[in-house]
Amino acid sequence: MEKNFEPLKDRLRVICDRLDPEEQVSFRPLIDNFTGATSEFQRIMRDLGKYGKKIGDGSIFAIYREVQNLFDRANRRG
Repeated sequence: MEKNFEPLKDRLRVICDRLDPEEQVSFRPLIDNFTGATSEFQRIMRDLGKYGKKIGDGSIFAIYREVQNLFDRANRRG
């Protein structure tokens, strides 16, 4: 089932690359160690909220929605 989360992890890695180096140090392990647990996902989403505009160009809400959809799709495949 963890392989179902690879599209989500790939997207989060792209987001992580946009962060400051010190932010990457704390965020990257969340991605690399992600097993699909809802509590882990909630932590990731909370951190995304802290990073604000750094996570992407355009609508931050659209990015949140994209990440949420990737998580939901992976859970449905499980």
